[in-house]
Amino acid sequence: MKAYLFDVDGVLTDPQEKRVTEPELFDQIIIKLQRHEPVGLNTGRSIEWLVERIVTPLLEKLHDKSLLQHFIVIGEKGGTWTAFDKEGNMHHEKMEELTISHDVIEDAKVLVEQKYGDAMFFDATKETMLSIEMHDAFDLDRFHQRQKALVEDLKRLLKKYKLQNIYRIDPTTIATDVESPKVGKALGADRFLQFLKKIDLELQEFETFGDSKSDFEMSDELHKRGKKVKMIYVGDRLKLGEFPTEYPVDYIEGFCQGTLQYLLTH
Repeated sequence: MKAYLFDVDGVLTDPQEKRVTEPELFDQIIIKLQRHEPVGLNTGRSIEWLVERIVTPLLEKLHDKSLLQHFIVIGEKGGTWTAFDKEGNMHHEKMEELTISHDVIEDAKVLVEQKYGDAMFFDATKETMLSIEMHDAFDLDRFHQRQKALVEDLKRLLKKYKLQNIYRIDPTTIATDVESPKVGKALGADRFLQFLKKIDLELQEFETFGDSKSDFEMSDELHKRGKKVKMIYVGDRLKLGEFPTEYPVDYIEGFCQGTLQYLLTH
């Protein structure tokens, strides 16, 4: 048996439309669960977003809810997670110590509304981090220009509350996150291993799916923990550049279409 760990944006969802445009991906996840092979999602997205875009449509296709015992949704780069019991009920947990103070959140909301509202919005669904995301269909180059100014404003905000050494600012392709340095795809991979231990599964072989450099962190963590791992990279190969690893990597371009192509042929 293998275990499967997926990034979400660009891997299961279309990077532009931000939703699953290849519904057969749900069928492939269900096939894994029917084989009692565990499946995890490892993303910076909030659990609320994941329930809406991934879990709910998956449940509509899944007749045997007990199979969800082998499925876990890990959000906010390991800061939040939701698992399921044999009846399919969701059980949600989070790292309380990562929660950002109310004052910082309110100041960030005002900042975005007053200065950046044309280009981006405050993601109110996050529980352990602060995220400001680009509006759908906004010009990416213009967003990146505005993002540079936002980062400087966020630096000043953290300094105001003497939190500049507590949190880091992570500008990504479509968002800007303020987060604890403890979170990341490696923490998500560790959370997946804890989940497997909790359900009494000691697996040695893993396949991970990603479309960016940060996604390699989950493969790195699994490899470091002595697991046999293969990474399936479905992003732009040229943008990745030279990226040597100590484990095998399959390069299949096409984002979510590449993920589906791999699952259909392996």
